[in-house]
Amino acid sequence: MNTGVVKILDGNTFVVSDAAGDIEASPTDPTGLFSFDTRFLSQWVLSIDGQRLTPLSTDDLNYFETRFFLVAGSGTVYVDSKLSVIRQRAVGDGFHEELTILNHDEAPVRLAVRIDAACDFADLFEIKDALEKQGNYTADTDAGELVLRYDRETFSRATRISCSVPARFDEKGVSFDVQIEPHGEWIQASTSSQPSSRLGAPIDRANTPATVRPGNPAWRRTSSAGSTRHHASSATGTR
Repeated sequence: MNTGVVKILDGNTFVVSDAAGDIEASPTDPTGLFSFDTRFLSQWVLSIDGQRLTPLSTDDLNYFETRFFLVAGSGTVYVDSKLSVIRQRAVGDGFHEELTILNHDEAPVRLAVRIDAACDFADLFEIKDALEKQGNYTADTDAGELVLRYDRETFSRATRISCSVPARFDEKGVSFDVQIEPHGEWIQASTSSQPSSRLGAPIDRANTPATVRPGNPAWRRTSSAGSTRHHASSATGTR
């Protein structure tokens, strides 16, 4: 992880990540997407063509919303990159994330965009005391989404990840094939999570919202001329 953490919260839901917006939690590391004292995402890592991104700055828009400015590649002072990434994130009615990738080159580019995702469903006491969690973990990629689930007897929790544009799901995340024209952009919006409590009940997908936070104008973006615009992805948790 990069040094320093970035936090946003709304009510009982909060996200703690590194300076690039990535989440790489360990059993004793209190980072991730939390709701009602349960961690619903323990990994949420963005990469482009297999490479992690370098943070340039963050912009704290509100207590529930922040924005990360990133470039492809690695470096400690300055990175001369023909790609830049804006990663905007909010919590409230769930967890929402929007990606904007800008191509500053004179030529079109084809990119493999990837988000690696995982859930340990640890509660705060298990994180604090480094307790090993009992139960079974499963990953299901049916119906055009990824459902990460934890079950113990009649108790279950789950995080659902879905997209509104074509994507490839596997048990460890989601991938996008992206083409951006010269000086164009690709926008992927939004990633959302809506944790709730369930005991002894299956996941109710029909009643699990996957929408961008209503009434937030920051998520209603307009595309510049010559840009490529796509909308994607939601992750919804059931606890």
